[in-house]
Amino acid sequence: MADPSSQSSLFEIEATDLSWQKIVTPAALEAVARDQGRIIGFIGHRGVFALGHYLMAWRLLQDESVVLVDGANIIDLPLILKLTDGPKTNRRRLLDRLHLSRAFTAHQLEAVICERLEKALQKYKSRLCFVSGLLDTFYDEEVPAWEATRILRKTTEKLRALAHQGCRLILLAPDPPAPTAQRKNLAPFVIKSANRIFALVHEKDRYLLIDDAQTARDKHWVLPLMPFSIKRSSSR
Repeated sequence: MADPSSQSSLFEIEATDLSWQKIVTPAALEAVARDQGRIIGFIGHRGVFALGHYLMAWRLLQDESVVLVDGANIIDLPLILKLTDGPKTNRRRLLDRLHLSRAFTAHQLEAVICERLEKALQKYKSRLCFVSGLLDTFYDEEVPAWEATRILRKTTEKLRALAHQGCRLILLAPDPPAPTAQRKNLAPFVIKSANRIFALVHEKDRYLLIDDAQTARDKHWVLPLMPFSIKRSSSR
């Protein structure tokens, strides 16, 4: 595995040099590979799901075991294989390092994170977990707002506990597909839980990746449009 500490930091890369290919190298989100016991959140445009696929593919190529909790029913395994494709890529071995748990409701997500995630990380000897669509199931208005708040508080507390144990957690929590004014109070749970927040903003024919850190709020990077489109699967 390449030593991230020997690479340039993301914040030293000029915007004109940043591409989707470079954003998944150790030179570009070094915190994902190096920091232990931290939660990194990605919010904003739903393009963060595509970004999440790049990040997972990058870590799999570095022989890291990855646990994915998919709360948005969004995982695209053919895309993962495409992003990791190469003359020396062993596809079966690569996918054997990706361990998937799906959740289609807020209560299922609660059970996966609070009851099974810690055991899964131990079983697969993984220190890296992606939670894709952390908020998606909570936007379901069939779940009372008070119940959504209770479950989300419990799940984020469990995620913080896992981070305290040394796990690295990547939370992909974009805005809902359609405005849900009654559930605007959910996003702060992610922001407060994370040690680091990145926001993806769509602006005409480009994206802006913005670091919300207190010392870097004037920092942002211009990214090209996503070369891949990630859509929610209709099958359950």
